[in-house]
Amino acid sequence: MPTVSLDTLLASSVMICLVLSSMVGVFTAVQPFIEHQTSSYDAETSRRLAEYLLLETGSPADWGAETNETLISFGLAKENASTPFELDIDKVTRLNERNKYNLSFLEAFTALNTKDKPFKIIIKPVFNATVTLSSQTEEASEITYHFNISTKRSNLPVAASFKCYAVIGNYVTSNSSSTSSLGEGSIDVSLPKSLNGTALLVIFAQIEPKILSYTVHSFAHNSGSSPNQAGSYATLSPLNYTLRADLTSSSNRILYTKVFTYDYTFSLTETENASTTQCFAVPKILDESPMILVGTGLNASSSEYFAEWVSYPQIPLDFGLDFTGRYHLADALSSRFLVTINSATYECKIIIGGT
Repeated sequence: MPTVSLDTLLASSVMICLVLSSMVGVFTAVQPFIEHQTSSYDAETSRRLAEYLLLETGSPADWGAETNETLISFGLAKENASTPFELDIDKVTRLNERNKYNLSFLEAFTALNTKDKPFKIIIKPVFNATVTLSSQTEEASEITYHFNISTKRSNLPVAASFKCYAVIGNYVTSNSSSTSSLGEGSIDVSLPKSLNGTALLVIFAQIEPKILSYTVHSFAHNSGSSPNQAGSYATLSPLNYTLRADLTSSSNRILYTKVFTYDYTFSLTETENASTTQCFAVPKILDESPMILVGTGLNASSSEYFAEWVSYPQIPLDFGLDFTGRYHLADALSSRFLVTINSATYECKIIIGGT
C-alpha cells in the first residue's frame, strides 16, 4: 500500500478515536444533568397528580354521598369549596375500609385513569393525643377515674388544651384541662355507681391556631368484666350525615346515640329501626372539630351497658397501594399537605408510584 494511503488511514483512525472520546466525555458530563432533569420532572408530575386528587371533585361531584352512582373520575375536593384543599367529608369517609359504603382501591385507581401511577392516601390528625388510666377512687355513690394525657407531634411534645367527655349509657359528664410544654397532663372524671358496663372517655385536644386531635379510650366502670371490644355489638358507618349501625344481634340494640365535638354534644334522632340495622340523623355542627359518634345500649344477657363509637370523617385512614417492598419504596415519591374537612385541619400524605 502506498505510504500516502497509510498516513491517511492512520490520521483518520486517530480523528475517529478523538471524536469518540469527546462524545464519551460529553455524555459523561451531561448524564447527571439529564438524570436530574428526569428526576425533577417525575417529582413535579407526582406533585401535580397529588394536588389533582385534593383539588378536583371527581365525577359525579357528589360521589361521596351518592353511593349508587358510578364513579367516573376520582377526586376528593368538596363541591363548591371556599378554599383550596378543602375535602368532602363523605368522599374521605368512603376511603376507610371499615365503612359499610367504602370505595375499593380498584374503583378509585380505574377512575383516576393513570394506569402507570399507583397511589396511597394517608389522612390523620396533625398531632397525636394518647390517654392512659392511672388510678381510680371509689366513694359512696360514684367512682372517680384519674387519666394521664399525652400530646405529641412527630414524637415531640406539644402543649395543648383539651376537653373530655365521659360516657356510659345515657349519662355524660365533661371536664377540661391542658398539657404542659412537655406534652403531659391529667384529668379526673366521676361516674355514678348506679350504672355499670363499658364507659368511653372522648378527648379532643387543641393546639393553636385551633388545630385539633382526638382519642377515645374505653374502660370498665363498676364492672368485673373487661370493656367490650370495638364492633362486638355493632359496626358504625357514618355517611351523608346519617349514622348506620349494623347490629351483630337483634337482641342487643342501641338505645342512645350522641355526637361530640370540642365545644358541643347532642343526642341523635333515630330514623330507621330494622331487625339488625338502625339509622340516626347526624346534625351539621358549626364547629372546627372532628365529630365522634357514640352508640350505647344494654347487653341483653348481663344488663350492663356496651358502647360503640366512630369518628366522622372516619379518620385516620390508609387507602391505596401498599408501598412496603424495596422496589416500590425506591420507585415512589410522597407529598404532604394540610387539608380541611368540615372546617377541621388534618395532615394528608400522598405517595405516587411509577416514577
